[in-house]
Amino acid sequence: MNLALKDAYIMIVEDDTNAQLVALDLLRMAGARNCYARKSAVSALTFAQSLPRVDLFLVDINMPGQSGYDLLAELRQDTRYAQSKVVAVTAGTLEEDMEQARSLGFDGFISKPLKMSQFARQVTQILNGQHVWDWR
Repeated sequence: MNLALKDAYIMIVEDDTNAQLVALDLLRMAGARNCYARKSAVSALTFAQSLPRVDLFLVDINMPGQSGYDLLAELRQDTRYAQSKVVAVTAGTLEEDMEQARSLGFDGFISKPLKMSQFARQVTQILNGQHVWDWR
């Protein structure tokens, strides 16, 4: 699948407002036009239903209420998101954190703080079927 950043529908699920804004700004500066952010798994799922599709969910792991792991499990059970990529974006930067995300079925892993010069390229790689497992 070749999907340009400008054509992708991306949902950022992040409870920290500053982290949300950084991710949104980096993606929009790189040309993303359909980029949305929500603070919880419940809110993200509700909003995602109003979109024509979601190509990529960028999911924080440690959120109050439902965790990123909980959201991943819900997305994997919902046929509407069968083609969606789900990537962990988290401050958990140990190799064990990345391996747990991989074993649970995430499509990639990007550690925080985001690398400003690489983030949009990493997202583009994921959208185009490449694997990104960046835990440092």
